[in-house]
Amino acid sequence: MASLKKKMMRTAGDMLGGYLDSALKLGGKVGQAGATAALDYGMKKFAPNLAGKTGKEIPKFLRNSPASTIPKAGKMLGQGAVLAAGLGAASMIDDVFDQQSNYSQPMSSGTGDRAMDNFLMSQQLQNQKFMNDMALVQARAESRIPGAQLGGSLRDAAEAERLLTESGEVTNREVLQVARSLYGTGLRA
Repeated sequence: MASLKKKMMRTAGDMLGGYLDSALKLGGKVGQAGATAALDYGMKKFAPNLAGKTGKEIPKFLRNSPASTIPKAGKMLGQGAVLAAGLGAASMIDDVFDQQSNYSQPMSSGTGDRAMDNFLMSQQLQNQKFMNDMALVQARAESRIPGAQLGGSLRDAAEAERLLTESGEVTNREVLQVARSLYGTGLRA
């Protein structure tokens, strides 16, 4: 598949140069014409007093000549749309040619020794199996503890609430002690 893809890309490469130039020109013309038409419509709709005027009678930003701001922006947007469509198509074609996952094909980089590559791949596979087994053991242990599946047990929540309540009571006692040291107990006999 990879060699077929390379051959097709080499064959298409020569033709793509002229095609891309033509497509960019066409996209630019369409974008510029669309922007000019939208500008003319907007002028007629929102600034009818400027609709029939030409040249310096119209602000630079609202001029519809090809060298003006809005038609240039339309041209660039049209060319950008062509490039985006080309990149999207290239990405889809690449996905069609490369339908294998990372796990179904051999490692792309190797040591140069086939026996060593096979050994390294088998070690990676053994490591992956071990990690999966460890995750399974941990999941089984968690499934036996009530409440652990929800991110913690009810006992943990009760302990946290108790600590917060005690810290509030300690703060209240400290404030009471400071007030008594400043103002006394309030009892005068």
